[in-house]
Amino acid sequence: PLNAILGFAQVLRDKPLVLKKEKAQRYAQNIITSGNNLLKMINDLLDLAKTQAGKLGLHVETTSVESLLENVLSQFSLLTKKKKIKVKLVQNSDLPPLVTDVGKVQQILYNFMSNAVKFTPSRGKIEIEAQFPSPGAKDMGPEPRMIRIAVTDTGCGVAEQDRQKIFEKFRQADGSITRESTGSGLGLAISKELAAMLAGSIGLESPPKGRAEGSAFWLDIPITLTIDEKQTVQATGSD
Repeated sequence: PLNAILGFAQVLRDKPLVLKKEKAQRYAQNIITSGNNLLKMINDLLDLAKTQAGKLGLHVETTSVESLLENVLSQFSLLTKKKKIKVKLVQNSDLPPLVTDVGKVQQILYNFMSNAVKFTPSRGKIEIEAQFPSPGAKDMGPEPRMIRIAVTDTGCGVAEQDRQKIFEKFRQADGSITRESTGSGLGLAISKELAAMLAGSIGLESPPKGRAEGSAFWLDIPITLTIDEKQTVQATGSD
């Protein structure tokens, strides 16, 4: 992104009277877009450094699942509208309020949605679903104590050989210089670290069960993040 910023800025500086208004506006927009991409990369690196140094604290509060998901979806309304992507929100009506670090949950879901919008073609579909994990899921007792939030898309999916490495730092499913998508390759790695701080986990199913295409990224977290869980997470945060 920095190369694009410098290149277009230099053209605007050296040829201000030669460029037509439309082209100059396009160059300026390229600078803004590249600047935003660079800012996101820097923020990703800072977040990763904080999690690995154990300096990223927890701010636990209570929120409704519906409010949390609607807030995440609202951030992508313009992008999904631009690509004519249909977005569906599905949630279990019996879900209790969440007691967790809402900001970190939103950041994980933001990364999931960002990838879903990026890789879903025009007129595709994205579904975000909140429910209790299946009865056989880990940590399920007589009373459900975990919640699963999944973002499912109709995009290109993730090849079997890439399903583990995309959760590693600086890794993407397509690492070639000709790839169409941009990013630091840190979003999912940071999400994995954040989920661990929330005493949870993330995972991938591609294609999702019963479907022929796309991917489903899910987050499992406790409904209530207890004091003991927070203390354990903070104690191991610098490993």
